Formats: sequence, structure tokens, C-alpha cells
Amino acid sequence: MSHVIAHLIATNFYGGPEKQIVEHLCRLDGKRYQGVVVSFLEGEKNEILQKAGGVKVPHHAIAMTGPLDFRAQRGLSRFLKEYQVDLLCTHGYKATIMGWWAGRCTQIPVLSFSRGYTAEDKKVAFYEWLDRQTLKRVDGVIAVSEGQRQRLASFGVYGKKNWVVHNAVVVPPQDKEAQRSAKKAICSRFDLHPDARLVVAAGRLSPEKGHRFLVEAVGLLAGKIEKTFFFFCGDGPCYTALVEQAKVLGVADACLFPGFQRNIGEFFQAMDLMVLPSLTEGLPNVILEAFALAKPVVSTRVGGVPELVIDGENGYMVEKERPDLLAAAIVRSLDDPEKMHAMGQRGYERVQADFSFEEQAATLEGIYKSLLKED
Repeated sequence: MSHVIAHLIATNFYGGPEKQIVEHLCRLDGKRYQGVVVSFLEGEKNEILQKAGGVKVPHHAIAMTGPLDFRAQRGLSRFLKEYQVDLLCTHGYKATIMGWWAGRCTQIPVLSFSRGYTAEDKKVAFYEWLDRQTLKRVDGVIAVSEGQRQRLASFGVYGKKNWVVHNAVVVPPQDKEAQRSAKKAICSRFDLHPDARLVVAAGRLSPEKGHRFLVEAVGLLAGKIEKTFFFFCGDGPCYTALVEQAKVLGVADACLFPGFQRNIGEFFQAMDLMVLPSLTEGLPNVILEAFALAKPVVSTRVGGVPELVIDGENGYMVEKERPDLLAAAIVRSLDDPEKMHAMGQRGYERVQADFSFEEQAATLEGIYKSLLKED
């Protein structure tokens, strides 16, 4: 008889963590495990539940009306009993806190995934503190990088058991024609020269992502690079400040803010270079996705980035909060197209060899087995 593994996440869109959950459950050994996606329904729709349904992954919605909804807590416990869940996996502070309590009430082991912390405001910082206190009590903790495991340890979080399991990525066959078509489309949409060089920074526009340092780096590059445009693909609390910063530095024409992009893959296909200026990361999906398209990366040396980027081989790493170093690495990349191409190829080979969902699924199934004490 197969064991039921439920993955719980509080979300209202389909981003990096959500992709990791659904892609993983699509690859579970169906003879041993049955996976189900569980999420809180706080509006008319929930994108991860819709996506799970679209690929025929079992899914379940738990109605929630606010951050302290005791009916949702009872609904979660009831679901675990009725669905006969054997192991609950939680993602994010709300799921971890509520999932731990539900697991305790139903005597079901809880395995929590830790992807990183943002502390973008006082409320989030408080919830993340609660998350860390809860992680000390769950049955197991999975960090998405060694860097994140070490960060948890710095907070005194070791968990009863802990593991590192990297994020994974789908690596498609290389298609240079699709990349050329995507670049042509992006240049046409934004009225750019067909030979323009496109640099993409993708992610929520919030303080911990460090976009202000990238804008400052673009300011340092003014007049030194031609036909180069920087796309800040995302939305968030820093949007207005970043647009104003670009104007003040005189680089508004070079810094483009298209907002949140549901079809971010088109920008990734079109870009010449990915830049990640973050101040903190777990294991960034955007780097995995850039490498899966054979695109080189310039990134800050934070969190799990060194577990992906080999400096000088598939990209460049610089210290965080250093726009001068960021600018220098960008110029170094753009000034050597042949080296950029070679670095992109090495990135492609790296994720193809070491970051597949099949390998991730095998690792996670081994962890499930140990927690379920299978024979």
C-alpha cells in the first residue's frame, strides 16, 4: 500500500517554490507514494491548485479568511485524518506553523522545507522568527542549500533531523532559434535595436533582492556600454523607488520595469545575461532557469549561490552591496561574447548533470522512507 505524502503551502500564485512542489509530485514513485498538494484558498482562485489539477496531481483547498483562522486550522487537521496522510511536508512560515500544530494533533510526522528568509518588514520578520522556533520542533528540516542550512544553524535551528536537498530544474533541449525569436519579440515590444544586449534581473522588487545596487551599477556604467538594456522583471514595494532612482542617476532609458511577468520564460530566452544582486538567497530558481537555457549569470555571493555558480566558469560572483564590483562583472561579461557563450554552456551542463527533478525525487523519497520508518 502506498503512503500519502501531502505538501502544504500558503500561496496565491505559481512561482519558484510552487513549481518545485508540483514538478516533484509529478515524479513520485506511484507504487510507493501518493502525493497531494494542499493550499489555503483565500480568494476566488489558487494558482498552484489550478496547476496541480492541470497535470493531474491530486490537490485540496482549505478555506481561509485571515491570518488567524482557527477554522482553517481545524480544517487542516480534519483533512489529514480523512485523507489518511502519512507525512506532511510544509513550505513557508504559515504552512510550517499551522502544519506542525496539525501534525501534533493528528500524530502525523512533519517535514519542513526551508528556502530562505527575507525579513522585508517587521511583520514578516516576526513570522519568520516564529517559523524558526517551529522548525526546532518538527520531525525533519530540509534546507534547499548548504548555505541555508548553515544560516539555520546560526539561529540555533538544527531540527530533530536535517538534510540539504537542492532545488531542481527542467532542462529543455537547446533551441537557438527559439532564443533568437524571443529576443526579436522583446526588442520589438520595447522598441529596442535588434542588436541590443539584454540583461535581466527577475524577482520580487523588495529590499532583500538588492535591486537598488544594480540600478546604481547601471549608473556607474553610463556611457561605458552601448545598446545595453536592463530589465527588472517583477513587482513589489520597491518598484516606485527603483524607477525614481534610475531617473535621478540618469539611466531611466537603460532601466526598464515591465512589472510582474507571467511569461518570464520569454525574457529568459531573449536575455544575454542574468544578474542577481540579492542580499540573501536560499538556492535561487532564477539561476537554475538561466543555466537551463545556457545563459551566463552575474550574482552576489550569498546563500546557496556558490553551490550553483562556479566563479569564472559559468558566471561571476561578487560581494553583496558592491555596485562597483557588480558593474565590473557585467562589463567583463558583455565585453567577451565568446566567454559568455562558453559560461552559459557550462551552466547548462551543470544543471543537466546535478539538478534534475529525477535526482531530487530519489533523494526526497529516501528521506520520506526514513521518516516513515519503512522496511
